[in-house]
Amino acid sequence: MQVSRICLIGYLLWAQVSFEKTEHDFGEITEGAPAVYTFIFKNVGDKPVKLTSVKASCGCTTPSWTQEEVPPGATGQVQASYDTKGRPGHFVKTITVHHSASETPTILTIRGVVKSATQTQEKYTEVDASLGWTKRRESFGHVKSDQSPSLTFEVKNIGQAPVEFLGGIDLKPMFRLSFVPTVLAPGQEGKVIVTLDGKAARAAGWKNQSGFYEVIRIRTTDPVSPEKQLVVNGSFEIVYSAEELAKAPKAVFPVTEFNGGEVLEGQVVEYRFPIRNEGKGDLVIESVKASCGCTAVEPVEKILKPGQSTEILAKFDSRGRPGPQHKTITVETNDPLNGRVVLHLKATVISASNFGLGGSAPTNTTSY
Repeated sequence: MQVSRICLIGYLLWAQVSFEKTEHDFGEITEGAPAVYTFIFKNVGDKPVKLTSVKASCGCTTPSWTQEEVPPGATGQVQASYDTKGRPGHFVKTITVHHSASETPTILTIRGVVKSATQTQEKYTEVDASLGWTKRRESFGHVKSDQSPSLTFEVKNIGQAPVEFLGGIDLKPMFRLSFVPTVLAPGQEGKVIVTLDGKAARAAGWKNQSGFYEVIRIRTTDPVSPEKQLVVNGSFEIVYSAEELAKAPKAVFPVTEFNGGEVLEGQVVEYRFPIRNEGKGDLVIESVKASCGCTAVEPVEKILKPGQSTEILAKFDSRGRPGPQHKTITVETNDPLNGRVVLHLKATVISASNFGLGGSAPTNTTSY
C-alpha cells in the first residue's frame, strides 16, 4: 500500500489518508469507451475525513468521489473516467484531491495508450505548415524532483522539401530536446522527445506541490513556418532527503480560522494569526495573499529563527458587503512539509439599511 504524499516517511503522525495506489496504467486500450479506474483510500486517522475538492487536469477526464465523511478505519474512493473517443495515442492525466486531513493535496495519475478504432484513420491530424503532428500538447503528470520523465511527440513531413530540427528557442534549463531523426525527408515520420530534468527544475526554483505550464519553442528549416511550438504541463513535487528534513524549518499555525460573528456594515474585522517556527532552520514567509481586495494582510516579520514567533495581521473591510462573508489568506513558506497554509476569516455583516431610512451603521475598527 502506498501512503499519500500528505505525509512523508517518518512523519506518519500527520497522516490521515492512505491510498492503495496513486497511479494506474491502463496499457493499450481501444478508442471509444471511457477508460475507468477507481482509486481506493482508507482513513487511517482518528477523526472523520471528507474530500473537499477533486479536480481533473483537463475536461477529457471526469472524476467522481465519495461525497460523505469517511469515519476512522473506513474506506472511500475516487473514480477517474477518461474519454477515449477521438483521442488516439499516449495520455497522462492527473486528478488533484483536496481533503480535510491536510492542506497538501494528493495527486492521482492515470496513463495509457489509446489505439485508433479505425486502421485507416489519419494519425497526423494537427497540421503546422510542412509538418503534421499526432498531438502538440501533453502532460507529464506528477513529476518528482528525483525523476527525469520524457514525452514523445510523433511528427511527419507532409511537405515537398526536407525539414531539419535545429534545436530549442530560449529553452529553459530543466528541459532537453532530442529529434529522431534530425532531418525529415518528405513523407518521413519521426519523433520529438521532450525530457524534464527534475533536479534542474528544483535548482531553477520550482516549488513543492506546484503546477507548471510550458511552451516549448523549436527552430526548424520549414520554409513556410520555421518556428514550431509544443505545450507541456503537469505538477511538481520536491523529494527531500532525511538530512534536509532534519535541518528544515517547521511552520506551526495554532489558529487557522477566526469567526468575527455579527458585525455592523462599515466595521473592520481584524485578527492576528500567530505563526511560530518549531523547526531547525530559518522559516521564510515567502508570500501572503488574500482572496479579495477587501482583505488586507501583513506579516509582522518575514524571517523567523528556530523558536521565534510572529503574527499575520488580517483585516476585512465590511463596507458594501452585507451577509455572510468568508475570506481566505494563503500563506506560503519554505517549510518542506507544510509550505502552503490557508487561513480563514469569517463574519456575518449586518446591512446598514436595517437601521432605518437614512440610517447607517457606525464606521469603526473592531479587533478580535
